Amino acid sequence: MIVYVQFSSVGAGLYVTAGIKVTMLDNTGKDVGVRKARELSGNSDMLFRRNSMNGRVECLTNKSEIELNSQLHANN
Repeated sequence: MIVYVQFSSVGAGLYVTAGIKVTMLDNTGKDVGVRKARELSGNSDMLFRRNSMNGRVECLTNKSEIELNSQLHANN
C-alpha cells in the first residue's frame, strides 16, 4: 500500500509505503516520536525526507507556499 498525503512533498528517490517507520520532527527539528506511515495517510502539508547521516525517514510540516508567475501562465 502506498501512503496518500495531500499537498505534501516527498524527497527524490524516497518511496513511502504504509509500513515504513517515520520519525516525526517539530518546527525546530527535534525528534518528537516515531509513527508508521499508514498513520499519516490523509494528512496534508507534510515533507518526507531521508536523513543522509543516519538513513531514517523523517517528516516535518511543509508550510512553504508557492505562487505561480501570472505573466508566465497567462496563455494557459
